[in-house]
Amino acid sequence: MSVQSALRDQYGVVLDRKQNPAGGKSYTNYLYNRGLDQILKKCGEETFEAVIAVKSGDREELLGELGDVLYHVTVMLCFLDVTLNQVMEELNRLCQETGQSFDQLYNVIAARRGLPVSENGGEGSSYTAYLFQKGTDKILKKIGEACSLMLIAAKNGDKSLVASETAGLLYHIAVMMVDQKVTTEALAVKLDQRNGKTGNLKTFHQSDHTT
Repeated sequence: MSVQSALRDQYGVVLDRKQNPAGGKSYTNYLYNRGLDQILKKCGEETFEAVIAVKSGDREELLGELGDVLYHVTVMLCFLDVTLNQVMEELNRLCQETGQSFDQLYNVIAARRGLPVSENGGEGSSYTAYLFQKGTDKILKKIGEACSLMLIAAKNGDKSLVASETAGLLYHIAVMMVDQKVTTEALAVKLDQRNGKTGNLKTFHQSDHTT
């Protein structure tokens, strides 16, 4: 199991909940029914919680929070009819690659840690290496910024920009994973476990009606 295949599985299930809403209650349909603002709120909250998990040093909590982030981002993409392929094309563009999976791009990012650095991406320099040199707090700050840009693009309804800004968030998450020595294998296992519950994802509590 790879992160890429787990994301594809998750996207397929979440999209199916949108296209076939009949049946038992699910957290996914609850989010669809609440609308874009609720979905974006959860994207922001889960991203913040992932950042906090990094600072607390709890690896298992971090994996869980990353699963939450990617799930809610997937709901946002499906709600806005933005495909995972569009996001991956943009993520490849950011990494100056073509046709690579998230797992492969993670390895590309890891390999750039020791390259010459530049904040502005000058010739022969690496922005990725710059982030690693600046350290964890800088990486976490950029995750927050990337999430904000994604949420703004979603509120504006710009699908092309949503794809590119979502790719920006995924890129910075991958940088953070390398920085924290979180492997794609570990994340793939967490996503695979979660996909077995997606659609009933996060038991639908009565309290959800009022939050």
